[in-house]
Amino acid sequence: MKIIFAFIRAAFHNAYIYRLDFWVYHASVFIMMFASFSLWSILYRQSPNAFGMDLERMTTYGMLGMLLWPIMGTARDIAYYIAEQVRMGLLELDLMKPVDFIFHMFCRNLGEFCVELLMRGVPGILFGYFFLGFIPPVSLVAGLAFLLSLALGYLVFFGINLLMGMLAIVTLDIRSYGWVFWSLTRFASGQMVPLWMFPPALGALVAALPFKDVYFTPMAIYIGVYEGSLMGPLLSQVAWASGLFLAARLIWMRVQRRITVQGG
Repeated sequence: MKIIFAFIRAAFHNAYIYRLDFWVYHASVFIMMFASFSLWSILYRQSPNAFGMDLERMTTYGMLGMLLWPIMGTARDIAYYIAEQVRMGLLELDLMKPVDFIFHMFCRNLGEFCVELLMRGVPGILFGYFFLGFIPPVSLVAGLAFLLSLALGYLVFFGINLLMGMLAIVTLDIRSYGWVFWSLTRFASGQMVPLWMFPPALGALVAALPFKDVYFTPMAIYIGVYEGSLMGPLLSQVAWASGLFLAARLIWMRVQRRITVQGG
């Protein structure tokens, strides 16, 4: 726990040092939330029966997606961090630390996630609530389930990006295909458009992938899509998070040997 708190404290210090960047990024999130609110409001007025729910919940879904993008997106940083360490030849500095590599990467990234959640998530919700009609969770149970689902969604996304980072150890660079992968992740996760609006065949394909459990599942829980049937979505997140971490552990055992050969 001391390691986790140390990284959380370091992340707070970084946010305090780069205060201009912090406030500019805050403003950009508010602008994206307003843009999403305006877009869904216009679309709803044009076709009020096309979205499967009322305007307030639809605009809340859109604003929540814009708000969660930078918060959950902190998990992407671990892939870039590992790739940059590989590119600079500094990965051995992480391997020399007296702590498990995967646990070290998780603690480092968890600190950033906690800072984003507190310093961007809370102000964003307040901004949406007071100025844009952002509605609270449909029930107390849904609110608590949303927080749990948000944490599980972060674990799923961290697992995905940890695997991407490990791929950089083999390919030496992930910039050439990383942006394609993360663009696909953003689309397939339902962060911008809810999955129930996808064509049936595409929706079934996306539902079989882990990306939906990053954004769509917690957002759908928040607005009451899964009301009365929360166990299934949460178990799906637990299964994907566990599977991705297990895959990362097995792959790391092989990749670590490759690093030893390269360094030997």
